[in-house]
Amino acid sequence: MLSARFEPHLGVKNGFRRNPDSGSFFGGSNQQRTESYNLDYAVFGDLICPRSFQFSVECKHYKTPPSFQSVISHKVTQWDLWIGQAERDAASSGRRMCLIVKYNNVDEIVFLHEPLPDTRHAKYNEYYVHRLSDWMGMEDSYFFGSTILTEDAGGGNASLPIETPTGVNT
Repeated sequence: MLSARFEPHLGVKNGFRRNPDSGSFFGGSNQQRTESYNLDYAVFGDLICPRSFQFSVECKHYKTPPSFQSVISHKVTQWDLWIGQAERDAASSGRRMCLIVKYNNVDEIVFLHEPLPDTRHAKYNEYYVHRLSDWMGMEDSYFFGSTILTEDAGGGNASLPIETPTGVNT
């Protein structure tokens, strides 16, 4: 979904890819490994994102959503664990935290630190919860920093510097 959404901006078809480690080597409970390994090429989160993408993306997909009572009481243990993992990966990668959650037969949601302008949202503890479609509808400048991904002649990806618009939260 992210690759399709940002293909016009990036100029490549597959700008986002599943992390083959999916957090298993550096993420989650293995964060201590960041102290002893070279992190120049480390990938944090569930997705390998373009260098200029401002978010570390953690993705979860489960069959059944939490109970209404646990959501309104702000005590969804699974969310707390996932948010903790997303926060650690974001801190390790130097990016903003983003947790995308999908349940069967329910709109996908995204947990962020900030509310999106002109959209409805809910709060879960200190996090803003939005529909994924609202987040994906934000302007490209909201998502990207100072470089964009381009496809080089060999079919791989290369980075090119671009200017970041003023006033954009990064």
